[in-house]
Amino acid sequence: MVDQTDDITPWLARLPKVELHLHLEGSLRPATLFQLAQRNGVELGADSPAALTALYQFNDFNDFVRLFLAGLATLRTAEDFTDATVALAAELAEQNVRYAEVTTTPGNHHRRGIDMAEYRDGLNEGRRRARAEHGVDLAWVCDISRESEDPGSEWTVDYLLGPTAPDGVVGLGLGGVEDGYPPELFTSSFARARAAGLASLPHAGETVGAASVWGALRALRANRIGHGIRSLDDPALLDHLVAHDIPLEVAPTSNACLKLVPSVAEHPLAHLADAGVPVTLNTDDPAYFQTTLTTELLVAHRLHGFTTERLLAAQHTALAACYADPATKARIREELTDFAASTSADQP
Repeated sequence: MVDQTDDITPWLARLPKVELHLHLEGSLRPATLFQLAQRNGVELGADSPAALTALYQFNDFNDFVRLFLAGLATLRTAEDFTDATVALAAELAEQNVRYAEVTTTPGNHHRRGIDMAEYRDGLNEGRRRARAEHGVDLAWVCDISRESEDPGSEWTVDYLLGPTAPDGVVGLGLGGVEDGYPPELFTSSFARARAAGLASLPHAGETVGAASVWGALRALRANRIGHGIRSLDDPALLDHLVAHDIPLEVAPTSNACLKLVPSVAEHPLAHLADAGVPVTLNTDDPAYFQTTLTTELLVAHRLHGFTTERLLAAQHTALAACYADPATKARIREELTDFAASTSADQP
């Protein structure tokens, strides 16, 4: 557990932040999940948010999947998607996150029989309220669930190019089970998405090796890589990421919780950064992994030697790698510059 009394915490609290790898469906804290479950008559096996918290102490990936699916079951109407988005925005605002690209999986909701116009309307209203009520700008990355979507159907990209897609979509993602579902299967979907002006933002190298990252780069022409920690398996791949300035969306607590690394302290974050790979820090599924972006930055500082200079640089990296409009980017860049100028350079 990271010591929350570390002297750097006030500095971290004030630091303007950008997050690039965050799943809406993995952001449902116990209070929000309980509220949604009561509204929709979903039985979660807990009679209060406090009792529900115990379910967030999962032991393995299967426990996580069960909780994640229970969370999905509570999202049914436009109001539900709006409330989930606004709750996330409130949490981000408390951490001084100024902009976030939030992943959501439309196919998962379509397969559950959700009206996709309701899904769109809920996300649109949630995004509007995030900005109006909390000062947080959100954009969407809509991803394909590898094991659930027939690659030949191209359902997700068809959806994104159709009338019920939400506003503010900046990229096509690729999530789910890597083993047995290589990026190359989805080449056509990503080609169509890129032709429509969307970024290519797949997960790769999270649970399987460097070949998955190479596939995302070569077949999908990835602009960023979600996770990508197995890039360390191949020195040539590391050199490629550095030479082509391709950022990794790194989420140490997530990787430790899913037993992909032995512990947060043994995560390869520092090795990736020391190799010169552009790294950004992220929460992935913050509610279920019981983390925040501020905590991830504190982990990087306390356990991986990230100085305040490197933490600030990681925010500039995230800002440069994001798909915010130019005015939003300029505003946040100015905030980061002003913050650096106003704070002590000799923080720990």
